[in-house]
Amino acid sequence: MPTAPKRTYTVEDFSDLINARLQRLENKKEAQKRYGSLLAVLRQQVDSYRLRKASGQ
Repeated sequence: MPTAPKRTYTVEDFSDLINARLQRLENKKEAQKRYGSLLAVLRQQVDSYRLRKASGQ
């Protein structure tokens, strides 16, 4: 059974990988901050609509 050749990794490879992952995490956090408040507002509006609809029946 042939085995795949072992690849050697440098410190720079790991550094680039870690930086890319951190960048993705920061982008995700930024999106959650930005859209999280929007979602909260939408939820409040839906809740108040449901309450008005329920009390109007």
